Amino acid sequence: MRKLSLLFFLSLFFYCRCIGQDVPPATDIWVIKLKTSVKNSFIISNYKKITNNPGYDNQPHFIPPLKSLLYVSDNGGNQTDIYQFDLETAVSKRVLKTEYYKEYSPMLSSDGKYISCVSVEPDNTSQRFWEFPFEGGIGKPLFPDLTNIGYYAWLNEDLIAFFRLGDKEARDTLDQLDLANVTTSAIQNLDEGIGRCFLKSQSHPWVYYVKKYDSENWKIRCYDYERSVYKGDIILPKGQEDFTIGPNDAIWIGDKGKIFEASIQNPNWKMVFDFSALPFNNFYRLVYSPDFNYLAVVTYEGKKP
Repeated sequence: MRKLSLLFFLSLFFYCRCIGQDVPPATDIWVIKLKTSVKNSFIISNYKKITNNPGYDNQPHFIPPLKSLLYVSDNGGNQTDIYQFDLETAVSKRVLKTEYYKEYSPMLSSDGKYISCVSVEPDNTSQRFWEFPFEGGIGKPLFPDLTNIGYYAWLNEDLIAFFRLGDKEARDTLDQLDLANVTTSAIQNLDEGIGRCFLKSQSHPWVYYVKKYDSENWKIRCYDYERSVYKGDIILPKGQEDFTIGPNDAIWIGDKGKIFEASIQNPNWKMVFDFSALPFNNFYRLVYSPDFNYLAVVTYEGKKP
């Protein structure tokens, strides 16, 4: 096991095909304060760039009880660690640092007791799923035999959805979506040829994920994991795969500086925000806070990650 080194005491849920083998892109995180307008629409009341280093700042995840968010940063160097940004004080602090390992995709576990993450090991190939006590202490890998975890999402206290990387050398091996049970260690393959973004519904036992049928035909699929049935799908705009979930299970995606909305019930995309004239218009990832008061977007330089 590895020891968690906390720089301060913790007290207060999309980058490359293979995280460990590629140079992270130059990215930054913006937090946008929203407020409800007429007819349940939203307007921007404020926004702030919360990162400012020349390297990788990415993968924001809101923690509503603490009024903060977790994110990953290399702090201008080669080591990616997990940081926490306080939405009230606007201060960032590093909360998880381990020697020789790189952490990605930080989240708070469903029971609120652990910080979970994908950990890239020193061989820059093995990628395991780890959790660390929220109050600090010794971490441990869950499902240690799985060494190709790219992304994940907590569905409940027992169930996790895993994006597992396909073998780049084997053309018949695709990126796949698995459902894994922490209590029983059972693993069920749900689909293959998937995208990096998948999220749990806030009001139903559903998981939304991107299915890539070919190089251009991509859809968001909705799967009820309690009843083992599909609820429907939404055709994605060309080249877009990063989405977040808003009120009433509305799906939001970014495209050319704008945000569009659709749902399983109404799969036709409509624009809800135009960021074209704002400093964070060049974004790709976006994350809604569970209370719908904030939106975090990840901007990038050069080619879209």
